[in-house]
Amino acid sequence: MPIRDAGGNILRWFGTNTDVTEQRDAAEALEAALQKVEAASRAKDDFLASLSHELRTPLTPVLLSAAGLRDDERLPAEVREQLAMMERNVVLEARLIDDLLDVTMIVRGKLPLRPEPCDAHSLIGLALEMVRHTAREKGIVIECDFAAPYSGLTADPARLQQVIWNLLRNAVKFTPEHGRISIATRNETSRTGAQRLHIKVVDTGVGIERAHLAQIFRPFDQGGHNDSHRFGGLGLGLAIARAIVELHGGIINVQSDGVNRGATFSVILPDALEPPSGLTGGNEPVAAASPAPPDRAPQSAAPVSLRLLVVEDHESTLKTLTLLLQRDGHRVVTARTVALALEAAAGSPFDLVLSDLGLPDGTGNELMEKLRANYGLRGVALSGYGMEEDLARSRQAGFSAHIVKPISIAELRRVLATLAPAGK
Repeated sequence: MPIRDAGGNILRWFGTNTDVTEQRDAAEALEAALQKVEAASRAKDDFLASLSHELRTPLTPVLLSAAGLRDDERLPAEVREQLAMMERNVVLEARLIDDLLDVTMIVRGKLPLRPEPCDAHSLIGLALEMVRHTAREKGIVIECDFAAPYSGLTADPARLQQVIWNLLRNAVKFTPEHGRISIATRNETSRTGAQRLHIKVVDTGVGIERAHLAQIFRPFDQGGHNDSHRFGGLGLGLAIARAIVELHGGIINVQSDGVNRGATFSVILPDALEPPSGLTGGNEPVAAASPAPPDRAPQSAAPVSLRLLVVEDHESTLKTLTLLLQRDGHRVVTARTVALALEAAAGSPFDLVLSDLGLPDGTGNELMEKLRANYGLRGVALSGYGMEEDLARSRQAGFSAHIVKPISIAELRRVLATLAPAGK
């Protein structure tokens, strides 16, 4: 600043300066470090997504083959039971992959929810079917008491079913042979007069030491059992269950009187309503130890005959998927690249396209954009990539559905029936 005399003339200048080199260097170093952390995080996410894809892809032909042969009544019953066992274990392997990815999304605060009206009793029934065979093998009886008249929720049905399945799976895993498990529902009235849904799972299993109750919902914890490896699993299910319940505004807790005295898990969810019309769960008790036929996927009505363009570069998956679709009465044309798929679409009309997303000469999303623009086709994405951003990209490209590998033929049949053009 200038120093002036009485007449306003500048006599001299006065100023100060500060050397900010160290602060600037520190800020630049911090920015560089943050960029490295972000790059490492992105690399880790990309690695996990790629790992998921590579693990899921070879499971698809195994699951499809097991499911298809299991439904073949020409095979002996004992062979079909073994095929059902193979199918269950492939599904379990896929769920372990899901658990690893879910934990990653929970840590990042990006676990997605897709709320819609659903019935908790229906979801419990589906989860019970998933554990019924294992419970029956151990002679465990599962009792049900669905007393809640308000079992309807606005929630993510897949995630809520995942919570119930995790609780039932743990109960079966940690309950010795010929034990008992009960699952019950009831309603509670909150202080504001709203209804809450209380789901309780009680087992007669190995129990939990009181010192470990506070940490049971931590990742990789299995209740303090030093020999937890004999029970299997990664110790992620309860951590994921807690995150899902809390994202729904609910509470999950556990009680146990100690080792070999069983455990009780409770889930309390807010804003329970009457169940949506057409979604009923059935209130009959389930005796998992009673004689029952081998696990089978629900048989739907005879599928409509569709003209399908199937685009897949994994040879085993393509052959198996084509065989099953043709057995269902569909007319199938196959392609292993984007170029061959576009060539096929130019020469013949199709009702739907089923496409993998990773192809040798492009992506399924790019293919779908062209097929939708040129021919008005709808499509189903088939991919080992199942993160929320993957689903968002496939929706943006024009896919009407996204099935994460390994592909369940029952799920694919449901999707095809839903997307079938009018009059088919």
